[in-house]
Amino acid sequence: MLTLIDLGAEFWRNYFGSKSAVVAYELTLEHVDWFRRDCPRTVVCCDSPKSVRKEWFEGYKSNRPPKPKEAVDALVAVQRRIASWGVPVVLCDGYEGDDVLATLTGQAWIEEVRIIGSEKDLFALIAPNVRLMGRTGPIGANECMEKFGVEPAQMTDWIALVGDATDAIPGCPNCGPGRASDLLTRFGSIAGIQAATDEDILSISGIGKTTLGSLRAWDPELALRLVRLIDDVPVSLGELFGGSEFPDYVETDAETDAAPSAPEANDTRGDAAE
Repeated sequence: MLTLIDLGAEFWRNYFGSKSAVVAYELTLEHVDWFRRDCPRTVVCCDSPKSVRKEWFEGYKSNRPPKPKEAVDALVAVQRRIASWGVPVVLCDGYEGDDVLATLTGQAWIEEVRIIGSEKDLFALIAPNVRLMGRTGPIGANECMEKFGVEPAQMTDWIALVGDATDAIPGCPNCGPGRASDLLTRFGSIAGIQAATDEDILSISGIGKTTLGSLRAWDPELALRLVRLIDDVPVSLGELFGGSEFPDYVETDAETDAAPSAPEANDTRGDAAE
């Protein structure tokens, strides 16, 4: 089994839950230590100070306030401490931790993969051999369907349609979570929605001419590019367990992750009818 840990999400969840860099440091190390003792093949995935997505869209994560210096310093200390244990700590310039997760998951297709994280974009990685581990337990395809109303393979399109306020990614206007689920259930993908006739789209309950007009005017290319996980990061799973060399790393406030967004409600079908 391979265990992949989204360190940024873990640390910042602990920090914003406690407002204490010391507590976040201790809780994050404790959590990572438990998993690395349970699974020798554990990799910790970290965000690069700069993301290539910022080059694609200047507004990406522009709504996030700077991080307190003591918290940033604590995160760097966590990374160095974990590396001292011999656990691979992976940071690739220009890429986010989730991109590293996606790349390593793809390389581990022949074995069971456990991802410690439950951010929305990670749901797209769920497969027969891949499950997420959230605070309440394992997350698979059934949990994805219950939470978002779509299959894991449709999650990238779902997020693109809905948008992501946490990352300042605009979605399709007038297309909330419930409508996005209904459209993808009916047509399979954004490409399928674009190919559908107006009559077919309007036949879905709760979708009227306002949403139809938005779907026809909206160009999904940027949103899809921003939310799609990059799965060809220059990292090799086969080279990670011969030792762990920690890279020189200084995290900048402007490029760090903000507090995790509030959990989505299980009922995502509450859009107001037009």
